[in-house]
Amino acid sequence: MKHECTFAVLGSGNGARAWCAQIAAKGYSVTMWEPLEATDDFRKLVARPEIRLCGDMNLGGRLANVTMKIDEAMKGADFVLIVVPSFAHEPIFRKMIPHLRDGQNVVVVPGNFAGFRLRKIMREAGVSRKITISETASMPYACRISGFDTVTVYKRKLKLQIATSPFSFSEYVREVMNDVFDGYVEYIASDSLLSIDCDNINYTLHPLPVLLNFGAIELNSKTFRHYIDGITPEISERMKSMDIERVKAGSGIGLRLQECLSQIKMYYGTNDAADIYEYVHSGESPYFDLVGQSIKSRYITEDVPGVVVPFVQLAAKAGIALPIAELVVGLASFLHGVDYFSSGTTLEKLGIQNFSIDDIIESSK
Repeated sequence: MKHECTFAVLGSGNGARAWCAQIAAKGYSVTMWEPLEATDDFRKLVARPEIRLCGDMNLGGRLANVTMKIDEAMKGADFVLIVVPSFAHEPIFRKMIPHLRDGQNVVVVPGNFAGFRLRKIMREAGVSRKITISETASMPYACRISGFDTVTVYKRKLKLQIATSPFSFSEYVREVMNDVFDGYVEYIASDSLLSIDCDNINYTLHPLPVLLNFGAIELNSKTFRHYIDGITPEISERMKSMDIERVKAGSGIGLRLQECLSQIKMYYGTNDAADIYEYVHSGESPYFDLVGQSIKSRYITEDVPGVVVPFVQLAAKAGIALPIAELVVGLASFLHGVDYFSSGTTLEKLGIQNFSIDDIIESSK
């Protein structure tokens, strides 16, 4: 269903540019905001504001504007999309909040507990705009920038979860997303923002293969293939154990979580793979060409503190121990010389440390 909407995309990386191309291709007005500096790419896009997707998808269009002025980007935007790594959420939220207006729809891609953080910062700033907050469980594509105006999509997802708070707006937001991605990615409803936060499969897919291949990655970071070289049959079994622990803890908290392997098959196509190792080496895998993650890549520095730590703390609040996840955080902390338990996304930083589990779930709907 076509809606009369305008979009602002806050971010300029792989995912942000891909979203801009996707939105523009559907004929919607979209402005891209560059949050960092006026790079050569930025200046080229200002001069010629067009972005295309190639590879698994072939589409694109002309952007309404490319700017470094966030007020200019957000003015008149019905949908404000934050498409950046989770470590950039807080600084962008602080820049964004003064320019929010009633009726805007904020979508964070992917969520990573962003809804709680945004509301906390809004409370602290005394801002009480009537907005919706949505989160997706992941990016809709595995993609990389291949030119200032081109993003290569290795493989798009077939289906992707999204949740909206207040829940009464979820159907509207999902309709808009499904129109933007019509024929490419289907957005399906999740129960709550918290369910999205706890169903991020990076929890399972990223930290363990890095930690268990630490030396090999250190010596061959430019050519090491995280999924193909890093996920062996034995490591796949350990990942499965970590994922089972996550899903069981989710059930104990009161969340219906989906197993990692089931989600991958939903994303990229089902087959008879019995485990993660078999799937990432199968014909449906989008991972064969993905290289270049170092021992201090976002697979640890983002996913351990931003995805694993808050889930560990949430489970602890419910009286549930997660020995495998706790081991992962502890080992990552030791190898990086950083206490991710305290520096990560704690419940205090999300403003929910004094909430009961039921209140946390309810506040995410």
